[in-house]
Amino acid sequence: MKQTDFRDVPDELWERIEPLLAPFKRKRSGGSKPLAQRTVLAGILYKCRTGCQWAMLPACYGSKSSVHEHFQRWNKAGIMAEIFRILLAEYGEKVGVDAQWLWTAPCCKPRRALKKPATEGLGRNPTDRGRSGGKIHLHVDGQGIPLGVTVTGANVHDSRLIEATLKNSREMGGWFLGSAVRHLCLDKGYDYPRVSEEVYVNGFEEHIRSRGEEVRDRWRTPARRWVVERTFAWLKGFRSLRTRYCCYLVNFMGLLYLALACILWRKLV
Repeated sequence: MKQTDFRDVPDELWERIEPLLAPFKRKRSGGSKPLAQRTVLAGILYKCRTGCQWAMLPACYGSKSSVHEHFQRWNKAGIMAEIFRILLAEYGEKVGVDAQWLWTAPCCKPRRALKKPATEGLGRNPTDRGRSGGKIHLHVDGQGIPLGVTVTGANVHDSRLIEATLKNSREMGGWFLGSAVRHLCLDKGYDYPRVSEEVYVNGFEEHIRSRGEEVRDRWRTPARRWVVERTFAWLKGFRSLRTRYCCYLVNFMGLLYLALACILWRKLV
C-alpha cells in the first residue's frame, strides 16, 4: 500500500492504535452488527485527507453517522492526541529529534460556518476583512517534525501563544528537552519582552529578527523559516485542514492531531 493511500490502515500502524480503541468496543449483544474499528478509522482518515463532507463518505466505510459518532467519542477521550503522542515517542526513539534548532510559527485558517464563541478557537481575522477564522501555532524540530500544536482564534496575537505551544510540546513527550543547546527561531510577530522572558524560562535561546532590523551577513545566516513553512505545506495536503469547517474545537483538533500523526508515520516508514 502506498504511503498516501488511506483507504486502509497499515497493519503496523493498526498494531499501535488498536490497544487505544479497546475500551470502545461494544460489550453488549443485540442490535445491528457494529462497524469494525479499523474500518471506522480508515473512514476518518479518508475524511481528513480529502476534506469531504461526512455525508459524502464512501459506502465501504459504513454509515456516515456511525463513523462521525465514533470520531466524536474518540476525540472527547483524547484518542487522536494519544496516537500522535505514541508516534512522536517512537520517532524520538528510532530516529531522534533534531532538538538543537526549533521553530514556532502561526498559520491562519479561514472559517466557513456559523460563528462560535472564542472558546472554540475562533475569532475575527483582522487581515481577512474581519471574517471568522482560526490560527494554528506549530512547534517543529530542525527537520520539520511536529512536536506540539495549539489552536486559537485569528484575533489572538502570536506573541501570547508561545507559552501554550511549548507546554503542549512538553505534554506530547518533550523529546527535544534532551539537547544541551536549544535555539528557538521566531518571526517578528514574537518580538516582545514578555516572549523573551517566556522563552528564557522554558530553557531556550531565542532568535528573533527585530522589527526594523536590516538583514546583515545574509550569506552567513541563511533563512531558516522555510522549515516550519514546509511543515505547514505538509498539513495543507490534508484538505480538511485547509479551511476550517468544524464548528467545535475538539473536532478540529482531532483532525489536526490525526494529520500530524500521519506525517510522523510517513517519516517512520
